[in-house]
Amino acid sequence: MEQTTHRLAVGPGAPRRSSDEMLSLLRYKAWADAALLDGVLALPILRTAPEGGYVTAIIRHFHTVDCIFQAHLRGARHEYSSPNPPDPATLAELQPKVRAVDAWYVEYARQLDAADLGQPLHVTFTDGQQQVLTRSEILHYVSLHGAGHRGQVALLLRMCGAEPPPDRFTHYLRLQPAAVEPGHDEAQRPSAEASISASVLGERPSEVHR
Repeated sequence: MEQTTHRLAVGPGAPRRSSDEMLSLLRYKAWADAALLDGVLALPILRTAPEGGYVTAIIRHFHTVDCIFQAHLRGARHEYSSPNPPDPATLAELQPKVRAVDAWYVEYARQLDAADLGQPLHVTFTDGQQQVLTRSEILHYVSLHGAGHRGQVALLLRMCGAEPPPDRFTHYLRLQPAAVEPGHDEAQRPSAEASISASVLGERPSEVHR
C-alpha cells in the first residue's frame, strides 16, 4: 500500500471515501482509549476497590483482542491462546501498550483504500473456529468491541463514585479541527498521529491465523 495523506472534501454533499470513515473510527478509538486510561490511572480508589481488578481485566481483554486482530491484518502469528491473558498485570503497564497498538491501527487505516477494505481474510480464532472476514469487518469489530468494553468500565467507575471520561463519538468530533480544504497547508492542521511511522504496517496475505 502506498502511503497517502487524505484530504477531506468540504461542503454539503461532498463525498467521503469508505477509507476516510474507517480512519475516523480508529482515530476515535485511540482518543477514547487514551482518555479512559488517563482517567482510571488518576483514580487512587481503583488500587483498593474490588472494581479495580475488573477494570484492569476488561482493558487488558480488549487490548489483547486488538493485538490478536492486528496479527490477523498483518498476516502474522501471535502468542495468545486466550483473549484473557494474565499480563500486562497493571493499568500502568497497559497504558503504553494500548497507545502503541491504537496508533498502529490509525496508521494502518490511513493507508487503506476501498479495495483493501474489501479484501477477505481467512481467520482462525483462539478457540479453533474459523471465519472469513474482510479487512473492513475486522476494523469495525475492533472499534465496536472496544467501545462496548469502555462502557463496562464506565459503569464500574460510577459504582466507585467516579465520573468516567467522555466517550461519545459526537464529543470526539467536536474536539477535532475542521476538514482541510484543497489547497490549504496540511501542516496547519494538528494531527495526533503525525509522529507514527509507516513502518508499523505489515504484509497483507489473504490467510491469517489466530
